[in-house]
Amino acid sequence: MSVQVEVLGPDEGAFPKIIKTLLLDDSTFDRARIKRLSQNSRLMVALTEVSSIAEAKEAVAREVFDLILIDYRLPQGDGLEVLEHIQNSALNNDVATIMITGNGDMETAVTAMRNGCHDFLTKEAMTADQLRFAMVGAMQTAAEQRDLIAQSEHQREVIKQGLTAALMDREVQGSVVSLFKEEMRKMMGGLSAVGVGQDHSDLEALIATLGDDDEFIFT
Repeated sequence: MSVQVEVLGPDEGAFPKIIKTLLLDDSTFDRARIKRLSQNSRLMVALTEVSSIAEAKEAVAREVFDLILIDYRLPQGDGLEVLEHIQNSALNNDVATIMITGNGDMETAVTAMRNGCHDFLTKEAMTADQLRFAMVGAMQTAAEQRDLIAQSEHQREVIKQGLTAALMDREVQGSVVSLFKEEMRKMMGGLSAVGVGQDHSDLEALIATLGDDDEFIFT
């Protein structure tokens, strides 16, 4: 495991000053090459290197990353397995991810994108500029997705609070009880009409006990 830091480019001020990046690749040669390209990308990158899926899972469980680079072809399993594990992890489920494939793995790259990976690069054609572009784009996309999720959660909470407040109102509660009683009677009438000869006395007793001033408790 090694860490290296380079100078932050002038247009990356919106990102963390140090981009904590996990690189999973079983090839020592490829890890060294990607490390060198990241050093030439004009981004400030703190690179943690792992060579196996087991090491990647340990790192993901231990530390929060801004970006994860995943080699697709691994001795045991593949990058899609790692991607799924990351997406289900407690600390890094919303991290930016880039799949690294061979030139002949375009179908794999498309599958990775469909499965939620933010970008892909081919090893043979990768340059420092391409790596920089992919890293910036992946982090931007991940940040936008996090914002959308936060907005949706906020909207759901506002709706929940509004509905709860409305249903705690006595007039609304009376309307709810009346509608419930009406729908239950319709249902029992429908069963009788089609010849279902069940005893509905228990339901009728329940309906009779419901009053328009009954209170509802929501949890």
